[in-house]
Parts: sequence; structure tokens; C-alpha cells
Amino acid sequence: MKIRLIINDLKENRLVSIATVIFMTVTAMLLALSILLFARLSDAIDSLMTKAETPDFLQMHTGDIDASQINGFVRQRDDVEKMQLCTFLNLQNSRLSIGGKSLEGNTQDNGLCCQSEAFDYLLDPENNPIQPAAGEVYIPVCYRKEYGIESGALMRIGTEKLTVAGFLRDSQMNSMMASSKRFLVHRSDYERLKPLGSEEYLIEFRLKEGSDVNSFATAYKDAKLPENGPTITYPLIKMMNALSDGIMILVILLLSFVMLFISMLYIRYIILTQLEKDKREIGMLRAVGISRKDIRALYLSKYLLLSVFGCIAGIILAMLLSEPLGTRMRELYGDAGNTGLICILMILGSICAEALILLSVSRTLGKTEKLTALEALYGQDNPGRKKNLWLPVGIITAATVFMILVPWNLKNTLEAPDFVTYMGIGNSQIRIDVRQTDDIGRQVRALTGEIKQDQRVESFTLMQTGSYKTILPSGASYNLMIENGDHGSFPVSYIEGRYPEGENEIALSILNAEEMNVKAGDTVIVCRDTGNGETEKNPCTVCGIYSDITNGGKTAKACMNRDGDLTPVMWSILYVSLTDESFVHEWVSEYQNAHSSSGEGIRVTMISEYLKEIYGQTIRNIRNASIVAAVLAGVILFVVLLLFIRLVIWRERKDCSLKKALGYTSSDIRREYLIKLLLYIIPGIALGLFTGIVPGAGMAGMLLGSMGARGFHYIIDPLSVFVSAPALIAFTAMCAAAFSLTEIHNIRAYECLYTEG
Repeated sequence: MKIRLIINDLKENRLVSIATVIFMTVTAMLLALSILLFARLSDAIDSLMTKAETPDFLQMHTGDIDASQINGFVRQRDDVEKMQLCTFLNLQNSRLSIGGKSLEGNTQDNGLCCQSEAFDYLLDPENNPIQPAAGEVYIPVCYRKEYGIESGALMRIGTEKLTVAGFLRDSQMNSMMASSKRFLVHRSDYERLKPLGSEEYLIEFRLKEGSDVNSFATAYKDAKLPENGPTITYPLIKMMNALSDGIMILVILLLSFVMLFISMLYIRYIILTQLEKDKREIGMLRAVGISRKDIRALYLSKYLLLSVFGCIAGIILAMLLSEPLGTRMRELYGDAGNTGLICILMILGSICAEALILLSVSRTLGKTEKLTALEALYGQDNPGRKKNLWLPVGIITAATVFMILVPWNLKNTLEAPDFVTYMGIGNSQIRIDVRQTDDIGRQVRALTGEIKQDQRVESFTLMQTGSYKTILPSGASYNLMIENGDHGSFPVSYIEGRYPEGENEIALSILNAEEMNVKAGDTVIVCRDTGNGETEKNPCTVCGIYSDITNGGKTAKACMNRDGDLTPVMWSILYVSLTDESFVHEWVSEYQNAHSSSGEGIRVTMISEYLKEIYGQTIRNIRNASIVAAVLAGVILFVVLLLFIRLVIWRERKDCSLKKALGYTSSDIRREYLIKLLLYIIPGIALGLFTGIVPGAGMAGMLLGSMGARGFHYIIDPLSVFVSAPALIAFTAMCAAAFSLTEIHNIRAYECLYTEG
């Protein structure tokens, strides 16, 4: 009998049942999709790094190397499992082309290497180590789509040619956030092409399980081993791999929580309306002896059945959507290994979403237990009385506006020119990178002298980064990548304090400050190399904490005098602004051509292009998420309004009939409903704009905070926020109203004469 009652109820309320399943499906789909993508991304990255045997500690070095000194250091360490020296032949991008497409505008350090012997393997699409043949080259997989490269294309290095045999996954440098890219060639080709570039060393270590990477890094520096280049650790590599797609997944997760709230609110009001409609039937069931709990169980069974359909459909849709959304992840990292566990987690996520909805249903159905049979039969104190069905329209409108604005504003914030200052990068027009070489000092002096004489240059500043050992207030040692220079010329954004102005001041990135457990006002000791194995201990007060997402978010800034400081310069950066912005393209092209042709390790790029290449994939992912969010919000609002307006008309059917009997036309009644709809839609849009801008900034801050970008100002596009979003919502509302209000034509004037049976 229970099954027959449920089936009859579903047939009688087809529209409500379908809409309920849709909301349950979308909620389950979003939560399952975010879990599925995150689990696949995490597992695929772990699998790639495990198969590639990614080093725990990597020191890049330009210059000569004493291998016996490094081997001696390894013999003294009981935490080193493996060590190897690899070479990287850095090439000038202006001399590179693949398939006829030049890499001159590429901002990465591109170079050749051979397959590693002990670990840090470069892998093929099946995650197996590649062994190229002579004359072949394997291209980083991230360039495949960017440059439209296919196997069999020719790669030119000056006048030399190599055939593209395939594409490689590089567990270290897959992400565009990594500043270098390795091209794999045969040893004979490497030796043949060596005169065309400058060679660097990769000093790599695999540590025993449980070893402290930071302690090892400090010991490496104390041993005065080669360090003329960036230092990279396993956690930093993993973080850079995960960031690009991870932000998109976090946006989807946020949308799933908003959708869960909308579904619970929607279903609550649907149930209250249904209880009002069924009050006489409830009374009759009570009168014939059916208990309160049985009546409640009858309604709960119906929603349990709908939730089963919603859960299954949500899981299926999540799996279908994960294919196009996960294409880039699979290309970069390969397939996830623990597919069984991932599927279980996804299913549990969907069940959890449906369980929360059913819990809300159960609490709402508790109202049926408060009614006596007489109260239900005669409509006294019925559960639907005085429930304003227009109120959820306003609330859900606000929620859908919020769904649209958060990813939109996050995208606009990342794309805004001012956001560069939250990335730890000066807000200039041009960035010049001087790659570490033996004569980097001469190159920097020559370049700064040239820029100083250029009348088109309005201002510029030189930043030089080195690795310094620091002693914390607790007495512990910590390695810091400190950027020395004039930080007042092109300042970054500070969460707390200001940029360093004196030699005894230092500013820390937020992630470094947290890991070092220091705050503004604390003192750290910076150890500077003065030669002959001696160091100078320079006490520095932490004058500021700033936001940064470069180098994994772990940097520091100071303006210490370099005289007498023999700490190697790992890299140099010049920030330049011109008197006339219209000269930027011409200036960049002129300087790049002049210095690339001379074979110097100098790269000149516009800041906008630099950011576009490094963070472009992240921005594209969020842009895609914002489009999906806008479409989803429009569909949700359309369904909600379509249903709620029809429910209001059903509840007020006799009132409408009476108005027609008194001479009102269908158009008059329709106009009244439109006005009432606008009275709730407009405040809903206003509330949605407020929540999307104010609390939304905090939520976007949590997303970007995972990258190290904190304390930023929410950058909004007034046109999209105050025009496009409200226009989309208003258009959706009018379309839904146009469909729903046609029901008024079907109401007859004589219906008001009938009483309830």
C-alpha cells in the first residue's frame, strides 16, 4: 500500500517530483565532481612523482662543480638514499622553433637534457622512462596544446634539427609555474649541441623516508656546496603541480555547498506546501488509526526514493563531466591509480549530500507529528499556514547571484593588473630576468648601465636573489631565499607592516612567516658569507609580511649592502617602467633581440605576458568554472521560479477565480504577480551582490590563500557585477514568469463558487 501511495503521489505531482530530483542530482553531482577531480589530481600527482622518483632536494647550479666535495658530504650524511649530478643545456628561446613556431616569446628557461640514471626520470604518456634514439627529441607535454605540436614535427635549434618523437611528463617541471622546461634527447645529440647553449648542473638528492628536508637544506648550505641557482624541494614541486587545477576544484566545491543550501531550502518549502495541500488526507489517515510516525515515514520514503535517483544520476553526471574537466590533468600527470578508492570516496560524497538533504526533510516532516486528526481535517494550525512562498524566491535569487559572482570576481581579481603585487612581483611594465652564469655580475652591470642611459625609461630597479642561512628567535636554523634591492620602487602588497628600507630590516612572505613562526617586530639573524669560510651575522627586524605565490610562496625581501657579501647571486631581475606605455612592445622586442643574439642569459618580457604564461592555465580553469556557474545558476533559478510561481498560483487559485468573477482580466492578475515577483527578486539580487562581494571576498581569499596570496583587495569588474549578473538573473526570472503565469489563463471565474470536498 505504501508503494502504491508513493507512486500515486509522484504521478500527481510530476513537476514537483522532477524538480526535486533535479536539485538532488545537481547537489550530488557537484560534491561528487569536486571529490572525484581532487582525488584523481592528488593520486595522479603522487603516482607520477613516485614513478619518476622525484628528488627530495634539488640544487640548480651554474658554474664549475667539485663532485668529490659533494660525494664527501653525502658520505657524512645518514639521511641520503641516492645522489646524482645531472646536466641541463640552457638554450636561447629565440633560437628555438617547433613545427615552424618560434619560442621567442616563451618566458620559460628551455633546455636539453639526457635521461637520468638513478632517479628523476622523464616519463612517456604511460609513465614509463623514455629512452630517445639519436636524432629524436621529446617535448614537455604542456607545450603540446599550447603550440599545436604533433609527433613527427621538426624542432630547430639554430641550424640544427631534431625530430619530435613524442611528449614527456616531467614530475619537476610539468607545471607552467615552474620556470624551466626540459627537452629529452639522446646523449650523442646532447654532446653535439652543447656549444649552442650554456650548461647548468642539477644536484639531486633522494632522502630516506622520514628525513627533514629543511634540515638537510641547512646542512647543504653549511657545507659550502655549489648553490648558484634555485633550490627546489619535494613539497614545493608537489604544490606547484597541484595549484593550477586545484583552484578550479576548490571553486566547484564552493559551488556544491551553495547548491546544497539551495536544495535544502527549496525542498523544505515544497514539503510545507505539500503538507498544506494534503492536510485533509493526513487527517483521514490519522482518523483511521495510522500513527504519526507511519505518516512521517510515508513522506520520508517518497523523498528517500527521489534521493536514490538523484544520487545515482549525480554520480553518473559527475563521471561524465570529469572527463572533459580532467583532460588537462590526465595529460600532465597521467591516470590516477586508486580508481576503486576514488570511486568509493565519490559515492560517499554523493550519499553524504543526499543524507544532509534527507535530514532536513526529516526535521521538516516532524511538523506532521504535532497535528491531531481534528486539526488536520479542519485545517487548524496546519503546517503550511502563513508560510510565505515568495520568501524562498528572494533567498534563492541571492544564492544564485552569489554562485555567479564568486568565480567571476575571482577570475577578474587574477586578471587585474594590480593583482601582480599580491604575487610577490613589482607592478612594473617590463621584467628582465638575468640567468645565473659565471659572469652574471658583469652582465648585470652592463645591462643596468644601458637602461640608465635609455631616455625612454622612467624608472627601474635591480633585484638580486641569494640563499641565506638564518637563525630564528628559537635558535633553529632556516634557509631563506632573500631578494635584495630597492623594494620601494615597485612595492608588492603587504598584509602587515611595510617594505624594508634599512640594512637591518627584512620582510617575509606569509608562508615563510608561518613556517618560521615569526611575526612583524621579531628579529632573525641573517648569515652572510664573507669568504674564507667566515660568516657575518646580521640581526634583521621583520618589518613586514607580504603576499607571494612565486617560488611556492616562500621568499623574503631585504636591502642589505652586497659589498663584502660573497653569497652567490642565484638570479637577478630588473623591473622597468617606461615614460610612454605605447613603447612597451617595441622596447621589449628591441632589448630581447639585442641580448638574445649575443648569447647572454637575458630574457625580456612584459609583465602581462609573463603572468599570462605562468598563471594562464589557472585563470582559464577559473574562467571555465565561472561559465559553468553562471549557466548552472540560471537553470536553478529558472526551475525554482517556474515551480514556486505555479505553487503560489495553486494556493491562491480561488482568489484568482474571485478576481476574474469581479471583472479582473488575466493580464491584470498576471501584472500583480509580476510586481510581487519583482518585490522579492530585486532585494534578492541586492543581497546576492552584497554577499558575492563581501563574504565572497573572504571565500576567494581562502582559495588564493592556499597559493600564498593573502590579504588582497577583491578586484571587481563593475560591468560584470552590477550589469551582467543582475541582467542574467532578471532575464531568467522573466522567462520563468512568462512560462508559469500562463496557468492564470486556465483559471475560470466560476471556480470560486466551489468549496473543498
